[in-house]
Order: sequence, then C-alpha cells, then structure tokens
Amino acid sequence: MLNNIFRTDQDQRPIGIFDSGLGGLTVLNDLAQSFPNQHFIYLGDLANLPYGNKSKDNIIKCSLSCANFLKEKNVKGIVIACNTASSYAYEQIKNSLSIPIFDVIRPCAESVSKSNLKKIAIIGTEKTIESNVYYNIIKSLNEKIQIYNVACPLFVPLVEEGLESSSIAYSIIDMYLKNLKKLNVDGLVLGCTHYPILLDALKKYFNNSISVFKSGQALADKFSITSRKINKTNNNSVQIKYYVTDLPGRFIKYGNKFSFQTIKDVQLVKL
Repeated sequence: MLNNIFRTDQDQRPIGIFDSGLGGLTVLNDLAQSFPNQHFIYLGDLANLPYGNKSKDNIIKCSLSCANFLKEKNVKGIVIACNTASSYAYEQIKNSLSIPIFDVIRPCAESVSKSNLKKIAIIGTEKTIESNVYYNIIKSLNEKIQIYNVACPLFVPLVEEGLESSSIAYSIIDMYLKNLKKLNVDGLVLGCTHYPILLDALKKYFNNSISVFKSGQALADKFSITSRKINKTNNNSVQIKYYVTDLPGRFIKYGNKFSFQTIKDVQLVKL
C-alpha cells in the first residue's frame, strides 16, 4: 500500500529527496510540479559522485548518510532519487528509518509492465544494470516483454559537465545504443535519474519513434492515484531547500539548466 505523504492537510513537514548529484532534480521537478503545495528538501551528494561505479558497500554507506541527514531535517518521507541507490540501499534505508521510504525503480517498472510495448531497453549505470532489478520486476509483472539491458556509465559525467547537447554526447549515445537502434526497440527506460537531462538527444537519436519512461514521472503518477490531484504548475512559490556535500556553485550553475525553479541558495553540508 502506497503511503500517502503528499496530503498537506495531514502533515506539513517537508519531503526529503537525495541523489548523488544533479540527476535527482529530474525527480524533484516531476514531484514539485505535480504537488506544488508540498515542501521539499533536496540533497545532492556531489562529494561522492557518481554512485554508479562504486562498490555495493560504498553505495549503501553513502545512501544511509544521505537518508540520515534528511531524517534529521524532520522530513515526513524520503525519495531515493537515484537508481543505483534504489537498487542497493532501499531495503537498508527502509529498515533503519521509521518514516516512509520510496525508491524510483518500482513505479517505473510497473508503468512499463502495464504498457503494450513488446521490446524495451533499460539503460542505466553499471551497478543498476548489474543488479538486474528492472528486468526482474518487469518480468515478474509481464513476462511477455522482451528486455535488453545496456550500461551507459559515461552519461552521468556528460550531464554533470553540462555536455548534454554537445557533439560528444551524440557520439557517446551512438557508441552505447547503436545496437539497440538496430533491434528496433519500441520503449526506452531511463534507469538513471540523470538520463532525462539527455532526453532531447535520446529522442533525436531514435528519430522520435520510441516511448520513454522516466522515474520521476512514474513516481508522481503513482502518488497521484492516492492523492488529491493538483494541476501541474511552473510556480516559483514551490518551497524547496537545497543542500550539497560539495561544489555548491557548480550545482547552481548546471542545476539551473534543468530545474523548473530558479536555484539561488544552496547550502554546503558535511555528512
């Protein structure tokens, strides 16, 4: 049963969201625009970026540190806005904290399983693909879907360096996905929250002929089922506090390219 933390009439505390860097902003955008009456706290763990090439133990350690930081901010629930952390640390975080914890994998996998697509590709970091979590959940819900897994580790540094629209980006996309293009897949799961920042480039690469699934939108849609639906907005009145573990100036510079709300104040913290 989905805990309904998006009802402001029940609990006015903020919702915590964490990621290793900029990627979680794509999840924050979808949630904040769908539920503008909520308050949010965002934590970007730039000091430990990226999570996708770390060991399982380090991923869990970093994720627990982020979750505990948000818990100390008196959040009413935490969204793990990182697929790698969701793959390896979700259970540990859920078992260590007494507040609702949500990952970004299950809602997206459920959306894919309910689609009419026949061949889908899951792209993500090395660790997310290695975990096979998307494949297992989708297959458990819809065994007829043909699934291809592709690790795209260079996509995260592309985004963090602000190169998502460069010729380098298109070359790297082609390097990773040229075989998928030949297979004529009809669906693409963005199995990393950084990847929606590459959405325009990815759609162009596939000639705008592929269905794309994003974690943040899938999570927002799932919450909307049990919440009083609020029309999406671009209102800058949405209250969000930003924290990072390193490079706040860099976070502001590149984060403002992708956030629906202007990011002005970012606090540097040590976990």
